[in-house]
Amino acid sequence: MPPPTPLSPPELSYLYASLSLSPPIRLDLRTPTQFRPLVAECSFLPHCNGSARVCMAEAGECIVGIKAELEKDATTKYATVIEREKWIEVSVEVAGGGVSGPGSGVGIGGISGAGGATGRDEGDGGAAVWLKEGLLAGGAGGWSILDRLVISSGWHWKIYIDVLLLTPTSHPSPLLISAAVNMALDSTYLPKLTSPHDVDDIPTFSDDWAISAPLYEPTTFPRPPMSLPVVAVGDNVFLDPSVAEVAAAEAGLVVTLSLSDSQGNCDIVGIRSMEVGRGGGKEGDRKGINRTLLRQMVNACVKEAGEVIKGLGETTHKQMFRA
Repeated sequence: MPPPTPLSPPELSYLYASLSLSPPIRLDLRTPTQFRPLVAECSFLPHCNGSARVCMAEAGECIVGIKAELEKDATTKYATVIEREKWIEVSVEVAGGGVSGPGSGVGIGGISGAGGATGRDEGDGGAAVWLKEGLLAGGAGGWSILDRLVISSGWHWKIYIDVLLLTPTSHPSPLLISAAVNMALDSTYLPKLTSPHDVDDIPTFSDDWAISAPLYEPTTFPRPPMSLPVVAVGDNVFLDPSVAEVAAAEAGLVVTLSLSDSQGNCDIVGIRSMEVGRGGGKEGDRKGINRTLLRQMVNACVKEAGEVIKGLGETTHKQMFRA
């Protein structure tokens, strides 16, 4: 169903007309590709391998904690693909907003739920699913986060990603939760292995966190994935849409990307549809959307994602290694 909006039909029609102009006029006077400011911090939760907190204007606040647990492979030698997918468990809990419940098929920001990787949803619909799918998709060269979780023959790390959304709206932004998970993964460290890799016994680790290893090496690629919401109104494309803009939009996508090199180039690892409003018209008057505009929406995300992911990474590393 379309996202709820506090705007009346005349206000929605006026907003649609403003966003359809050339150049368009957004309510907060942002440019079409400009993101809302955010406040972020990482590694603030005790007893977690990684954590992050992100606050965005209008969107609310998201807190993420990541814990790593030693686990033995289900098979005696090398784990199968299906078994490896169980090495990541995602839990999303929404507080402060009337988000649809589990199994509804609608997740954070109206993202359509889908099969495939399974997550553990607690009041969010399909959010845990698309978060986990983005992690499992990996990036260039077939690299996946699962490769980093292998410890030794028969042993691996299992990571639990717990997400808490504190949002004043029932239609929270996918960018809010994605940015928080991105920073939490970037700040996650694992104990250094001290026992041989080829030993089947329980592995041993150093208790010195000064020599612990990052889950994502700062200089290696791809980086943790990021999901960017984008909507289309008329012939115009808008990144990081507000709740009102989503209600006035004619089409919406959530594009998940991963930074593939230091130059800011990104790989697309997933695309999902996003529920939007009536486009400022009456019920049943929603127009179709052509492939050219869809391509523009995806290209806008690809063009801007590199700077966003690099900026979050730099913020994370500055906070991790500040004096």
